[in-house]
Amino acid sequence: MQDSLKRQTAERDEFPTARVAARPANLLLSVDPQTLIGVARLITAVFALLAIYLDPTKPAYLTTETRATLVLYLLFSVALTIWPMRQRLDHPVHLLSHGIDLVVIGGLALITDELSSPFCAFLPFILLVTTVRWGLLGAVVGAIALEGVLLLVGWPDLDDGESELNILIMRSAYFLVAAIMLGYFGASRDLSRSRLERLAAWPNLPSADTHIWLGSLLRHAANVLGDPQLIVFWQDQEKTTGMVAIWRKGHLEIAEVSDTALWSAIDAELLQPADATAAFRRILHLFARSPCAPPCLKPAARLRRAYSAPVSGIRYRGELFVINPTCYLEEGASLTAIIAARVTSELERLALMGDIAQSARTEERARLARDLHDSILQDLTAASLRLKATMAHVPEQAKAGLALVNAVILDQQRRVRHYVENVQLAKEDGSLETTLRNCAASLRQQWNCDIHVEVEPQQLVLPGTMTLEISKLLAEATANAVRHGGATQLELEAALEQKALQLRIVDNGAGMADTPPATCRPPGSIAARVADLHGEFAITRTAPGLAMLIQLPV
Repeated sequence: MQDSLKRQTAERDEFPTARVAARPANLLLSVDPQTLIGVARLITAVFALLAIYLDPTKPAYLTTETRATLVLYLLFSVALTIWPMRQRLDHPVHLLSHGIDLVVIGGLALITDELSSPFCAFLPFILLVTTVRWGLLGAVVGAIALEGVLLLVGWPDLDDGESELNILIMRSAYFLVAAIMLGYFGASRDLSRSRLERLAAWPNLPSADTHIWLGSLLRHAANVLGDPQLIVFWQDQEKTTGMVAIWRKGHLEIAEVSDTALWSAIDAELLQPADATAAFRRILHLFARSPCAPPCLKPAARLRRAYSAPVSGIRYRGELFVINPTCYLEEGASLTAIIAARVTSELERLALMGDIAQSARTEERARLARDLHDSILQDLTAASLRLKATMAHVPEQAKAGLALVNAVILDQQRRVRHYVENVQLAKEDGSLETTLRNCAASLRQQWNCDIHVEVEPQQLVLPGTMTLEISKLLAEATANAVRHGGATQLELEAALEQKALQLRIVDNGAGMADTPPATCRPPGSIAARVADLHGEFAITRTAPGLAMLIQLPV
C-alpha cells in the first residue's frame, strides 16, 4: 500500500506544470456569458459610432439620424452591460434585446447604402449571440432572421437600377454556412452538457455484490456513451490473477483470469502507453492464444475505435476500454476517464466495506469471547466445583449420575475455553505451522483420526484471523472425512506460492467413487468459508479418498 501511494505521489509530481497551464482557460471560462454578450454589444456600438464620426456614411442627409440611432443604441448597450437581465442564459425574455439589436443594425444598414453599408458587418453578432444562448435552435432562428433582414435591406437595391444581386447571394450563403458551423458547435455543447448531466446521475449502489453494482454502473455508463461495449480489467494488488468484466448489449459477464502468465502479459501491455485501439487488439490476441482465457471476451464486431483509461487505486489497478462509442473524439477520452475513476472508487469502496465488516466481526467475536469468559465459563467452573464437593456427601448409587453431569459441564467448559482461545489467537499474527499442529492434535483426540500437517515454508506467519479460519477449515474437513467417509488418516499440505496459500487436503475415506471431480458438489460449509476468504475451492479426486485443493490470497 505504501509503494502504491508513493507511486501515485511521484506521478503527480512529474507534471507540476499541467495545473498552471490550465489557469488562463479557467479564467476565461469563469466569465459570465451574459457579461460577454453585453460587452460585445457595447464594443459594437462604440466602434460603429466612432467609425461614423470619422467617416460619415452615405447618403449624407441621413447622417444625423444615423448618429442619433447609434447614440441611443450605445446607451442601450451601456445599460444592459451595467444592469444585465437576471434570467437564465436561454430564457425567452432575451429575444426582446436581440430583437432590438436586429432592428437597429438592420435599420442602419437600410438607411446607409443598403447592401454596401458597413453596418452589415455587424449582423453576424446576432447569429453568434443566438447560438450561444440557444445552441442549434438559436443558430437556425438567427440565420432565418438574418436572411430576412438581408432581403429587406437588399430589396431596394434590386429596384434602383444598380442591382447588387451578387452581394445578396454571397452574404446569404455566408450566413447559412456560418449558421451550419455555429449550429454544430451549439449542438455539440448541448449534447456534451446532456451527457454530463446523465453521467452525474450515478445510480445508488447499496449492494456489496460485484455483479450487481458493476452491472448497474456499466449500464449507466453505456447509456451515456451510446451503448458501446465496455470492458474492465482489474487486479487486486495482493493477488497474482485478475478479473475481466464485459458489458455487451445490456448484459454483464464477469470472469476471472486465473492464468498467471496470461495476466502478467496483460498487465505488461496495460503499463505501456499506446493507442487504445491497438492495445485492445493486442490484448485480444493474448486471450486468443491462451487456452485458459474466459470465453466471454470476444472481439467486437468491426472495431472502429476505442478509448481507454486506467483503473488506478490504492488496492486495485487495471484498465477500462470503451469500444465503438458514439461520442465525439474530444469528449470520448474525458468521459472514459470519468467512468474509470468511478469504477476505481467503487472497487476501493467495496474493499473498504469488506475490511470494515471483517474488523467488525473480529471485534464482535472478541466481545463475545470476553462475555463468555467472564460469565458462562466462570459459572460452569463454579458449578463443576460445587458438584465435586457434593459428590463427597452423597450415596454411591447417586455419584454415577452426578459424575455424568459433571462430565457434560467439563465438556462445555472445554468448548467455551477453546472458542475464547481461538478468538484471542485471531488478534495477533502467528505461525501457521504451530497453529495447525495444535489444531491437529486436538482433532486427533476428538475424532480418533491420524492427521499429518506439513507447512512450507515452516516459518510462515499469517494474520491471526486467517490462521483461525484455516484451522476451522481443517476441523470441518476432518469431521466430514470421518463421519461421511470413515477416514482414519488425513493429510494437510500448506505451501505459499506467488502471494497465494495452496492448501491440499487428502483423506483415505470412501470418497465418492460414482461422481467425477468436475461434477462433484463441494461441501457447503467449507465452500462458504473459502468464499468468505476470497479464495478458490476445487475437488481434485473423489476416489480412493477425497482430495481437495484450496487457494487463498495472502
